[in-house]
Amino acid sequence: MPELPEVETVRQTLKNLIIGKKITGVMFFYNGIVKNETPDDFRRKIVGQVFHDIRRKGKYLMFDLTDYTLVSHLRMEGKYFLRKTEAEFTKHEHVVFVLDDKVYLTYHDVRKFGTMELVTRFHEQELDSVNILGKEINDPELDVEYLYPQVKKAARPIKSVLLDQNIVSGLGNIYVDETLFLAKINPRKAGNTLDVYQVEKIIKLAKKVIDRAIVMGGTTIRTYQSSFGVDGRFQNELNVHTLEGETCKACGDKILKTRVGGRGTYYCPTCQREDGMKIIGLTGGIASGKSLVADLFIKNDVLVLDADKIYKNLLKTNKIMYNEIVKIFGSDIEKDDSIDFKKLGDMIFKDGEKRLLLNSVTHPYVIDEIEERLSNARSVGLKMVVLDVPLLFEANLEHMCDLVILAYCDWETQIQRLMNRDSISREVAFEKMASQMSLEDKRIRADIIIDNSGTREDTQEQFYEILNNLRSD
Repeated sequence: MPELPEVETVRQTLKNLIIGKKITGVMFFYNGIVKNETPDDFRRKIVGQVFHDIRRKGKYLMFDLTDYTLVSHLRMEGKYFLRKTEAEFTKHEHVVFVLDDKVYLTYHDVRKFGTMELVTRFHEQELDSVNILGKEINDPELDVEYLYPQVKKAARPIKSVLLDQNIVSGLGNIYVDETLFLAKINPRKAGNTLDVYQVEKIIKLAKKVIDRAIVMGGTTIRTYQSSFGVDGRFQNELNVHTLEGETCKACGDKILKTRVGGRGTYYCPTCQREDGMKIIGLTGGIASGKSLVADLFIKNDVLVLDADKIYKNLLKTNKIMYNEIVKIFGSDIEKDDSIDFKKLGDMIFKDGEKRLLLNSVTHPYVIDEIEERLSNARSVGLKMVVLDVPLLFEANLEHMCDLVILAYCDWETQIQRLMNRDSISREVAFEKMASQMSLEDKRIRADIIIDNSGTREDTQEQFYEILNNLRSD
């Protein structure tokens, strides 16, 4: 079925081909496409009309003529073609508009599910089918204030909510699957169990998916293919839809297929977990205030799994990992039968290749330990766990988290705090900060920002508002 990007591609293509042309005749080979008009009345009104513009709302095309607007819905397989001769017509072309340049605009529909309705120009809202449509996902007015209240009152699966054209118009099966995968939300999860940040994440990612699909000309899969030789290329960028049994690009698990609300649905069981435990990733940069945020979670009885502490503990308990590190970096990093973290830190500080080498050794062990602790947390029924990982994005571990909080502060504040904390020069502080992914880059990827540029009280105020929202489900 054509979805918003496919219909938008048809709109843009047609605009370049028929604007300014006059309709000099109409031929009907199947009368059921036109609604609320007899073929003769439809023909009488539309002959002599000129195409002035083509608009779109959701999956509806609005052909603005001289006096009327022709409202067309392609349904499952509707397409428009331009034919030079009647000999080019096929048996599935049911309505043909004869244009003044002796070219035929034909409506092709194998299943005959498409519809056309004629209204006074710009009066498409008089049609109930158009009037009830919700805001489009890429409408600037579709924001969390609009969508969250509607999601929060819905006990239906979130996929069904997003497919409801009365709530969000234009989103279809393909793009909902892709959006929910990127948002790390299971399609069966009830809408009323989501928090405001998850809904905000859905909006952000759905807009990104739709905008990208429009640029790519939509998605050409199964039976739907745009006319005029325009084939969508977004299918080359799909993460889950139609990819049952293939490997998830984020975590390596196998993509599964199920049915939600009667629709074939694809998802990753690891990235889109069904359990009720919310995993909050917490990250930041050196001297950005991440430790303060972690302490606030702990004080509010939220389990915090500190990746740095897990790593250091494994160096004491996991001899295999310990010996691998010593073998690679030499016995000089040992001190009293343990790793001298200062020496190791100095060794990898200015050497990106050595940092990557160390991470390649330690990350698998740390991740295994984190997953075991998360499993234990689920077994005792915890509702929320914070995963404190300074290099969350660098290690590509955000797929483990439902949401990511960034402890942020502006560049100058971070520099000053680092100088004061470590008693170092501005130059050395700058070098340390430059060795990590910048907070500005992390800000783009994070879901929630806690700005620690101000006072401790400012941070606490932001924290408690966020915590209350996270617990709202």
